[in-house]
Amino acid sequence: MLVTWEEVCHVVAAFPALISLTADSNELRSLNAPTALLQSMLNWSLKSLNLDYNEFSSLGDISSLVGLPCLDTLRLKGNHIKAIIDESREKPVFGAHLKYVDLSYNDVTSWAFVDELPDVFPGLTALRFSHNPIYESPTKEGSMVTVIEEGYMFTLARIANLKVLNFSNITPAERTNAEMFYLSRIGKAIAAVPETEEYLITKQHRRYNELCQLYGAPTVVRVSSTANPDFLEARLIKFNFYMPPGTIDEQGSKITMAQEIPKGFDIYQVKGIVGRLFGLRPLSLRLIWETGEWDPVAGYEDQEEDSDEEDEVEDTHVHKESIEQEAKIETAMRKGRWMRREVELEDGTRQIGFWLDGMEATVRVELLPQRIRTP
Repeated sequence: MLVTWEEVCHVVAAFPALISLTADSNELRSLNAPTALLQSMLNWSLKSLNLDYNEFSSLGDISSLVGLPCLDTLRLKGNHIKAIIDESREKPVFGAHLKYVDLSYNDVTSWAFVDELPDVFPGLTALRFSHNPIYESPTKEGSMVTVIEEGYMFTLARIANLKVLNFSNITPAERTNAEMFYLSRIGKAIAAVPETEEYLITKQHRRYNELCQLYGAPTVVRVSSTANPDFLEARLIKFNFYMPPGTIDEQGSKITMAQEIPKGFDIYQVKGIVGRLFGLRPLSLRLIWETGEWDPVAGYEDQEEDSDEEDEVEDTHVHKESIEQEAKIETAMRKGRWMRREVELEDGTRQIGFWLDGMEATVRVELLPQRIRTP
């Protein structure tokens, strides 16, 4: 109706029991109103507010809403939001009762924005964040998974208290996978800079120390560009071999061995070295290279859709029960979504340097199943 926010406040004042309000497509740029009206907002019983398709450019533009005592659902779809605040405003902080926020179809291009969302919405447990430019920018690593898939995992990993993301319930296993995937990517970013500049990377990731406490620090493998290829050091790979507990009889703990091996050795020679290290027959061993990368499970197909039906559901002001029902379907599709990429170093004369990337590798040592001989 192209009404101003001041006029909206007058309308709401006439309905003291109002719990749901839609004020979308009104070309609102900020929610300014006289002090008396802003004070009256403290008495509103409003629980759900729809401000889709307006002209907000930052969350600071809606800072007057922080005093709403009952607001638990805020929809900001289709605005032009790209920052938390601009230079002239203070960061808004909403109450812990605000649980669900829709920020889809905005202009967010920075992960720093995502990191600050818990500061603005300390009670945030459900978020819709799809169709922002940050989900459409190619990653530097050239991952095998799609950009949208990575964006989903990064968003989930950066906001610790999320329980629902893009209408999908988050299982404990999915959170663990996302956080470990995120941590591995931080490790790759750290490896790309000199050790003296490592802090420049870690300070960009607010949860880095927290995730390191949960899962351990990521493996950082820096490839030295100064090594002379004529020297032996440039032709060696540092292997960290480990044997999980229970691999052999009476083994109660993990056994780890480190060994530098020339790139020109084939798998048979490598197994000979490993056999001596662990006191086992070389051809009874399986060597599994843990790459540190993540892949989607084979056969898994999951592409986020934004259908007209979804918009119709939103237009009817779906409440949390409906969102959770839709999330059950999405969660079922996401089971087993990610797995660590592992490569078995199969017997052969192929040089080990052609199997591995980098100058360091972690390899798990297992025993082959014993074959039963028939008479």
